[in-house]
Amino acid sequence: MSQTISLTNGQIFFLMIQTQVGFGILTLPNTLQSTSKGDGWMSVLLAGAVIQLFLVMIWLLMRRFPRFIYSEITTFLLGKTVGTFINTIMYLYFILAATFILLQFASIIKEHLLLSTPFWVIGLLMMLTCTYLAISDIRIIARFFALISVLILFKFGISFFSFLLPVDLHHILPLGSSGVKQIALGGKDCLLTVLGFELILFLYPLASKKGTTFLKVITWANVFVTGLTAYFVILCIMIFSQPALEEIKYPVIYFLRPLQFQMIDRLDLLFLSIWIVPLGISIVTYIYMGSKILPFFRGKSYKLVLMNSTLIFVLFTIAKKDLDSQKLYSSFVEYLSYAVVFAIPCILLLISYLFKKSGKEVSC
Repeated sequence: MSQTISLTNGQIFFLMIQTQVGFGILTLPNTLQSTSKGDGWMSVLLAGAVIQLFLVMIWLLMRRFPRFIYSEITTFLLGKTVGTFINTIMYLYFILAATFILLQFASIIKEHLLLSTPFWVIGLLMMLTCTYLAISDIRIIARFFALISVLILFKFGISFFSFLLPVDLHHILPLGSSGVKQIALGGKDCLLTVLGFELILFLYPLASKKGTTFLKVITWANVFVTGLTAYFVILCIMIFSQPALEEIKYPVIYFLRPLQFQMIDRLDLLFLSIWIVPLGISIVTYIYMGSKILPFFRGKSYKLVLMNSTLIFVLFTIAKKDLDSQKLYSSFVEYLSYAVVFAIPCILLLISYLFKKSGKEVSC
């Protein structure tokens, strides 16, 4: 790859964290109450360790094919027919994952901010915005992601106001009281919260510095996201009691609701407004990856971006009508993610070693 289309370490770092920090964190403290309860932060750390393992495995795979895009690796290792089938499954996953995020985004905005706005209008406005960005060059997307990363500082700053509320450290004590099995089950729920790291499958060929340098960048991004997630989980556990967390669907939003100041009211709505940005960014990422996974659209990615956005919006309008269908849709995306994000890259890495297939290695 020439340097004119390469991405810097900083751009890759911000692409990673902005893609992973999405909707899931808002509901994670509530989700963990069914498994690890007060040890939920341990489940987050466990999930971060598991993700790091898969990051290393994906890095090993991409390092063997430093100049191949991911769709070329699948066809090279599995053959054209099987490889195209796998690419199609991954394309389906990207579309469904983006639709699921759009559904959750529209639901939370409809419930907390735009109470009278039609559901489909909220989804349409978000899709128009995401399409406008996804149709751009990856360097433009990366620069935008890096620019709006300053909002993370605002999230931290606003969350510090929560320490004005009564907090109880005993809610996370004694440590490990839930048991190893429940903490592990909670870790499984956390994995789905920070999905998006599969973006590195498409970033490695564009990285200006590959090899161990690339691994260090994605490792620090994973450490940052894991730390951020654990911070909000611990914060919610200390503020809310266990019965309260079981009832509150969005505890990361609600812990700011009791705070009122003379010049600022409803701090939770300000916090939510800032969190809208990473929600949209996750959709942009999946639309972009969907436009790169099907090789027969190569050179016409803007057309596939438009097709992806249209398909996502159509699925969004269909799934929103019934709550049960949304839950079924969520379960389908969850199980599909296990295959696409975790199983397929590992199988490809194993095949590449067993049959000793690789591309030309590029040194750091």
